[in-house]
Amino acid sequence: MAVSGEVDPTWPPDRAARRFLALAVPAAVRDELARATAHLRTPGAELRPTPPAGWHVTLAFLGELDPAEAVVATEVAGATLAVAADAPAPELVVRRAGRFGDRVLVVQLEEQPGQALEAVVERLHAALRAAGLEVPDRAFRPHLTLARARRARRVTARDAAALRLPRSRWRPDTVGLWATAPPGGPRPYVVESVLPWPVSG
Repeated sequence: MAVSGEVDPTWPPDRAARRFLALAVPAAVRDELARATAHLRTPGAELRPTPPAGWHVTLAFLGELDPAEAVVATEVAGATLAVAADAPAPELVVRRAGRFGDRVLVVQLEEQPGQALEAVVERLHAALRAAGLEVPDRAFRPHLTLARARRARRVTARDAAALRLPRSRWRPDTVGLWATAPPGGPRPYVVESVLPWPVSG
């Protein structure tokens, strides 16, 4: 399934690709943020923007996996959500623009209640490693990547301060296994499988 929710007939299911587990951004939230950050995607923009269709919240980066390993990752994620995820899902709230060093411009997100999603991510990482998959040992900082540095043009504090972002919020209802799309395709990623967030009752 492609990022937009449409099936991508060009996607080769047997292809090894960089894969990760992530939350999608609902269309209404994505559109609000896209309008607020439109100047980042104009011709001649100094930074290298990310297309809104590919915005996501990474839960676990898995690196390059073959299809069999991707199946394992999906099964582990489903089992972990079933035992570790609160229902309903915690809210994600747009907090402010920020930076990762001088290379990445991001939307910083806040979990409500605090650390509720972080606890699920910690359990997920542990389960993936126990299944033999490699997961980088990074602190979970929920965010959306807006743009990256381009050549000598670095991301500055002024870039972040200039953004006026809507106070958007949403509750995730699925976790997807995402993969990098083949070069030259219309989208940066495809969503190979989708797991529902557990519901109460």
